[in-house]
Amino acid sequence: MQRYFTNQRLTQDHTFIPEDTDIHHMKNVMRFRPAHQFHMVDADRKAFLCEVTDVDDTVHYKVVYELDEHPELPVEISVFCPLLKGEKFEWMIQKSTELGAHHFEVFDADRSIVKLDHKKRAKKLHRYQKIIREAAEQSRRNTLPGIDFCHSLKTSDFSDFNAVLFAYEGNVDQPAASMRKVLNGLSENHRIALVFGPEGGFSDSEVKAMVNHHSIRLGARILRAETAPIYALSAISYHFEQPASN
Repeated sequence: MQRYFTNQRLTQDHTFIPEDTDIHHMKNVMRFRPAHQFHMVDADRKAFLCEVTDVDDTVHYKVVYELDEHPELPVEISVFCPLLKGEKFEWMIQKSTELGAHHFEVFDADRSIVKLDHKKRAKKLHRYQKIIREAAEQSRRNTLPGIDFCHSLKTSDFSDFNAVLFAYEGNVDQPAASMRKVLNGLSENHRIALVFGPEGGFSDSEVKAMVNHHSIRLGARILRAETAPIYALSAISYHFEQPASN
């Protein structure tokens, strides 16, 4: 069942027109015709079963009923990460979206290999938003994750988070804790920041700036920069979404 997102608020038994980009996809990719059904997530992040009523220059659809779905993680996770080489970053945000990330904050790490000026950032941001949207549709999310560029890790504001998990194991004064130990102290509806470094790791000044936050270990093995967020999101999903044991 194909899924789309709209900025409109949908109402059962009413007729609507999708956004321009979705019209193209519906007509030319999915080849929708009257009576074809799909899912639409509205501005309130409610999912509805919808049915095509007419296809001409545009697409008209009616809302059949609201779906009883709860696909989102019970905690809100923001991923703080720098840009990575090649297609690694795009792969990471795609898979992180599928695993339930709520937001991405892209910071300029001291050891970042990839550097973008403001003009290139705007172009990249548009591409990243497209990747996130497609991943959210594919994984049947009800939330469309956001993505923004921030200046640096040292100036990032973490005051709105219940926990900041800093994926770093080299802090001698504050030994890194296991993911399980940190997650056991968190509850549903908490806001969590996951902070990851670039291919070259964190600088000493970045480590110093994060000294008051949870340093965590991501297992016994050293993970690549694009793999670490996937591991952390999977662990959080398992911790909060696994069925209760009998």
